[in-house]
Amino acid sequence: NISVRELKGGKCVTLIHKGSYDNLSESYKKVFAYVNEKELKTKLPTREVYLKGPGMIFKGNPNNYLTEIQIFIDE
Repeated sequence: NISVRELKGGKCVTLIHKGSYDNLSESYKKVFAYVNEKELKTKLPTREVYLKGPGMIFKGNPNNYLTEIQIFIDE
């Protein structure tokens, strides 16, 4: 079974995290520091887009995983 849904878009601040999922919190700190510095108002939910991660068969190298963090903001 496949389900399809449309996600609402909008203006966002993004950051590409390279590395293990265990270190995502460091990238979140960086992106939220930027948001706070610019005094932007955020909207929920935040999103993570997994650009490169573990494969179906091989885990791969976690140091090369790529995750896009998206923090939506009020325009």
